[in-house]
Amino acid sequence: MIKQLNTKRLLLLICILTIASCKKQLPDETSVVSGIKDTVKNAVTENNKILNSVNKVAVDFTKNKDLLDIILLLPEKSFSSWEWKSEDRIQWYKEIKANNYYIDNNPNFFNLKYLKPNEAGFSIVDGFWSINIYKTSENSFVVVTDDRVGDGNTLNFYEVKSNTIKECLNENLLLPDYKEHLKKKVSDANCDEKFEELDDPIFVYNFSGPNKIEIESSWYLTEESYSDCFIGNAIQYNFNPQLKKFEVAKIYWKPKQNE
Repeated sequence: MIKQLNTKRLLLLICILTIASCKKQLPDETSVVSGIKDTVKNAVTENNKILNSVNKVAVDFTKNKDLLDIILLLPEKSFSSWEWKSEDRIQWYKEIKANNYYIDNNPNFFNLKYLKPNEAGFSIVDGFWSINIYKTSENSFVVVTDDRVGDGNTLNFYEVKSNTIKECLNENLLLPDYKEHLKKKVSDANCDEKFEELDDPIFVYNFSGPNKIEIESSWYLTEESYSDCFIGNAIQYNFNPQLKKFEVAKIYWKPKQNE
């Protein structure tokens, strides 16, 4: 009898020890849930890192500060075909100032193509917007924005001094009329009809060179067909910092190919 009792006690003790051992091996519910949450969190964080690295646009704030400051000052009419509100520009500016980069959450709409100390260009859906700044001898800046959509573009001219912006209403004072410069003053041909073609949106602006603007016609204004009435189909202006205006540097024929 005593032997049977000891055997039962031994079996009971073995069962208790086995159950205790199993409990130690099985994680509790809290630790399992916590582990799942950590895994999901790490996956989301890693995914965000990958996404941000793809959409991260590097901009050296100190190097480009003058241009970035001026973009903040621009009136909303500078963005005639799209919308870049002041509060959105401020947020963009602060992000660059803090990090020397910004995260482009919508690259299909607003895509930085280039940004340098004196110029920047953005593709906007099916258009293009650019800004160029020209330093004057008075330590101010002449600012030109170009909003291009389809076959046309809208130019705006400003002057910025001591963090204050004012609009330059008379474009011809800054950029003398290139259409008149292209016309021959004396010609044996009847040029009235060809002169009327200058009113069509056939010219494009190139601001890529430092302190200069090049304006050229589209493909069909060729020397072969128009030299009887025009002295060229392209004109280059250089910026004069003392006079704060653009002056004609040269007028010439630029080779064109039929498209």
